[in-house]
Amino acid sequence: MSRNVKYVQCAMRRDIAGGSVRTTSYIPQEFAKVGRVLRLKDDNVGWVDGWVVEFVGDEIVEGDQLPDSHKAIKNHRKSTGDSTPRLRA
Repeated sequence: MSRNVKYVQCAMRRDIAGGSVRTTSYIPQEFAKVGRVLRLKDDNVGWVDGWVVEFVGDEIVEGDQLPDSHKAIKNHRKSTGDSTPRLRA
């Protein structure tokens, strides 16, 4: 029997040289606590330390109900014509 993980959308910040970067992501509910410092996976560079949870959303989502951002972007591009090849002049 697999564990059913619940997720919460959180806003997080990480300090970098000359400023900070922010992101919003669904993370497991057990880690979603304001002030907690997390390590998040970046597709380009691997695991990155130092993400501080600044805001925790109210809605709790089951793991199988997480929004699929790739699918949403693909559908948006189809509906707006952004996926259509551009004509060269």
